[in-house]
Amino acid sequence: MTLSIRVVAFDLDDTLIRLAPDFIPQYFRLLDNRLQERFPNTKPLSHAIGASSLRLMQKPRDVERLEDFFYRDFAATAGVSGEVVRPAFESFYAEDFPALRAYARPIYGAMGLLTTIKEAGYQVALLTSALFPTAAIDERLRWAGLEGFPFDWRTSFEAVHATKPQPGYYLEAADGLGIPPEEWLMVGNDVVEDIVPANAAGMQVYWVHDDAVDSLPDGVPSDAPHGPVERVLNYLGLEENP
Repeated sequence: MTLSIRVVAFDLDDTLIRLAPDFIPQYFRLLDNRLQERFPNTKPLSHAIGASSLRLMQKPRDVERLEDFFYRDFAATAGVSGEVVRPAFESFYAEDFPALRAYARPIYGAMGLLTTIKEAGYQVALLTSALFPTAAIDERLRWAGLEGFPFDWRTSFEAVHATKPQPGYYLEAADGLGIPPEEWLMVGNDVVEDIVPANAAGMQVYWVHDDAVDSLPDGVPSDAPHGPVERVLNYLGLEENP
């Protein structure tokens, strides 16, 4: 075990599962349809969802949970009753969101990767975007073939008080496990949402990419390990150099 790392944290989308470019447009299409059924006298509400989501991403860590912030902000932005907003979104994630599986595919070996790290004595955390509720995270884990994996820490819309790209999101995870951020390795593909804020919070970082690069993008520390996600095992000393 690498002595300076006790927790290995993973992003989900495009780190442990592949999402097609059409995933987000189709997500908003289905969500618009669901909300139009509940609020028939309103215009499509994608603009309100996007505006509230942006404000959620800008929200620093404080005492208000993301869930409460979003539903309050969305109801005010969309001009709809706050009492029925939450059930509308819950129905969408239970009944419509699973259809988006057509725009996702698992990454070969992801379960074996996590299991190897866990069995080596590391704690394993899932630090996916907390813009999504638990139901949507569980669904995407099923698409990835990772349902049932015993993560030591998971963030979600209902549980935390900040999301990516706020450093406070990463600090909350560290506080949740009671392990200093300096002893975490954050593994993710998004420089802006994963690498920069995790590094700002004090975590070590591994930038996931599959293509050869001539230089590291701005925001990736010059000494940061990087490459395909499966090479995290090599970095941790859990497999021999090829």
